[in-house]
Amino acid sequence: MDYKGLNTLSKIPRTEVTVMVVVLILSVFWNLVYAVGIGLVLASLFFMKKMGDISKDDARVSTISKEKAWKDETKLSDSFKENDFIKHLSGPLFFGFTSEFVKISKQIPKTASILIIRMDKVPFIDQSGLFALEDVLLDLYQKEIEILMVGIQSQPKYLMKMIGIIAEPIPEERIFDRFADCREFIIDEQAKITA
Repeated sequence: MDYKGLNTLSKIPRTEVTVMVVVLILSVFWNLVYAVGIGLVLASLFFMKKMGDISKDDARVSTISKEKAWKDETKLSDSFKENDFIKHLSGPLFFGFTSEFVKISKQIPKTASILIIRMDKVPFIDQSGLFALEDVLLDLYQKEIEILMVGIQSQPKYLMKMIGIIAEPIPEERIFDRFADCREFIIDEQAKITA
């Protein structure tokens, strides 16, 4: 350990200091190899907790008018904004975020009939995240909420097809590459209902 690093201990995050101190103590009093392994595990757990906390901040579902609009959502009609609910997902869906993600289905009001899930910014999903997503979607499907998904990237889409999410709760025709296509689909469906 560089002595200059000791001067910065009060300025770096506590989690990093904790890992460093644990590794230092274990390597002095036990075994260097085990100390490094335990340090890696601790650092990984702290990282996953931090990523889960960051993802949790975006774990809300609201009407489009209340959710911070993405660039392609800025020119929507007021009736569209009030009647359709949207959920923006950002970052990887992994086991550090699953408990918060499952709460999403409970946030959707009973009056909701359409939920748009934007996955444009989800590059990766692990098995825990996949099954949490499946649980949420099946719960919404049983509540007869129409689910539309926009911008699913290749890795999440492949896994969703493999376990049957894209088929039963969400048919292929309700998955869109662009938000504009999703909006047109909703407008066309609402026009059929009112006609």
